[in-house]
This record gives sequence, C-alpha cells and structure tokens, in this order.
Amino acid sequence: MKKTSGFSPEQQLTSLDARLLLSLQRLSDMLKAMQWEQARILGITPLQLQILLFTGHHTAEVNKVAYIATELQLSRPTVSDAAAALVSKGFLRMEEDMRDRRSYSFLLTDTGREVLTQAEQYIAELDTILQKRPLQEKSSLYQSVYTIIAGLYDKEKGGMQRMCYSCAHYEGNKKRQHYCRLFKKKLLSAELQIDCIDHSSLSGPARVISSSDNNG
Repeated sequence: MKKTSGFSPEQQLTSLDARLLLSLQRLSDMLKAMQWEQARILGITPLQLQILLFTGHHTAEVNKVAYIATELQLSRPTVSDAAAALVSKGFLRMEEDMRDRRSYSFLLTDTGREVLTQAEQYIAELDTILQKRPLQEKSSLYQSVYTIIAGLYDKEKGGMQRMCYSCAHYEGNKKRQHYCRLFKKKLLSAELQIDCIDHSSLSGPARVISSSDNNG
C-alpha cells in the first residue's frame, strides 16, 4: 500500500488522514503568517513576540532562559539574544533570583504589558471563529488535538511539558479515565490541561490506572 502523504492531491481525494495532515499543516502555516505579521507591526521578531507571550503569562520561576529555550525548542543563546533585545527595547526587565544569584528571570515592564496586549491580537480572528462553534464540536476537536500533541511529545527533545499526561499529579489511562490528585477531581478529556501552572514532575511518576479500574 502506498504511504499516505498529506501533500499529495491524489491521496487527498480518497484519504481522510491525508486531508487531516494537510489541514493541520495549513493551519500551522496560517497561524505562523499571522504571528509574523503582528510581530512586523510591533517592530519585533516573531521569536521576540513568542517570548513576550510566554513571559507575560507565566511566573518568574519559569521565565528563565533555560526554561523558555526548552519550551520553544531552541538553543539557550538564541533565546538569550532575543530576550536581551526585548530588554533593550524596554519591554522586559531582568530580575535576579535571590536563591541563586547566577540566575535571573525576565518580567514585563509597563511598556511590555501594553505591547503584550497588542501581540495577542494575532489570534483574535481565530478566537472569534471558535466562539461561534458548538461546545460539543470544540470539546471533540480539543480532545483530538490534545491526543496528537501528546503523541508527538518527546521528553528527550523538550518542548511542551506542562500537560496532564506528563504531570506527577495525573492518574488515568490516557484514554477516557483521568484524575488530578492535586485538585482531587476527575477530569473530562476536554478538561485536560496543556499549559498547567500547577504542573509537577518532581514527585515521581504518576500511577497509570488500568481500564478495569472504576474511576469514571
């Protein structure tokens, strides 16, 4: 059987997988183009825009070069240079870590907060589209996208780390049964977090329950 290709118009005629692959690629390209345009308007680079978005919505504890580099799957020097440029523009400031004087965090300045509000606007059109869709449709879409991202996640390569599936508080079978030990509650698949501020990988691996366990 010929391998499915999301880039082949011929296979797109008969293969749903091919159409899905191309659709995801097209969506990624469109979002990237929108991000680039917003960055151009603000007079910053797309990477600097990403750093602004990250630091603007996370705590000082994770707003460090090493962590952001892992998050964006880039080298530390690349992230460090981009963040330093934002500092020189007056959008970020550096705060020394009192527990480790060799470490520092990047925090938004007042000017940076104003720019952050503008930076977020590149997803406004997509947000409007999503708000108009039925809740059940969005829940199903989120579950599918979450499963795809989890399937691509590779802890050796870094990247997204604050998902429920990689959290020490998670218990479940990663299918239909999910439980958060921190909040002591069952989770619907549509409630699984992709960027949880309470994510923890310090207390050991989570217990994975079997499908025979009666947990939801």
